[in-house]
Amino acid sequence: MIPLYSEYLQAAFGFDEESIVKKNAGIVLNNTMASFERLATLWQQVRYLDRYEIPGSLVECGVWRGGCVGLMALAHLHTYKKPFREIHLFDSFQGLPQPDRKVDGADAVEMADGKADGACVPIGDCVASAEDSRQLLIDKIGYPSELVKFHAGWFQETLPNVSASMGPIALLRLDGDWYRSTKLCLNCLYGKVSPFGVVVTDDYGHFEGCRKAIDEFIGGLGRPVLLNHIDYTGRFWIKN
Repeated sequence: MIPLYSEYLQAAFGFDEESIVKKNAGIVLNNTMASFERLATLWQQVRYLDRYEIPGSLVECGVWRGGCVGLMALAHLHTYKKPFREIHLFDSFQGLPQPDRKVDGADAVEMADGKADGACVPIGDCVASAEDSRQLLIDKIGYPSELVKFHAGWFQETLPNVSASMGPIALLRLDGDWYRSTKLCLNCLYGKVSPFGVVVTDDYGHFEGCRKAIDEFIGGLGRPVLLNHIDYTGRFWIKN
């Protein structure tokens, strides 16, 4: 896993508001592994949600050091100097759990050094503390602390209880890598996504389990979904 490099940001990508996005991407540079394409698309998504006043919070499942959710916060602050959207961060803050060799694929098993029984046991990858995200969002970016909600623990522990009391979601970003994590997030939170809200998945093109979970979930919705391409692995759709 590598961070976003500043040299990479010198390229021209052709995004709207690209110079502003690059300036803000520089703020989260050391806190994300996402490509510039994924960050710029997040910027556009939050700007769209604010422009059309689509209600709800900004939610990320799988936070690492908070770079992507930090970019969301910066995009919201670009539109509103007094932000109003809650930010919810779901993460074990212990790193990734074991994948399941039956559904997550060979790359996932290799990443876990063969420890792939699907147990909620850290494999030593994507480890970061909640403090990393707190410092970025609150100390560096200046997002109001009362709007930032940390939900530390495995998704199986936090999502069923927290989701029941959550309000609407404007943007749901999924970065749990594995099949079980992705499916659980969708099952618990998709019903909270506002009409015309945005759902983003980070790992669709990279991990078999994530792709399987997304395809199964979309296939069960009973309505057409256009899965928009961001880069080789990132995808998003707008909820009908």
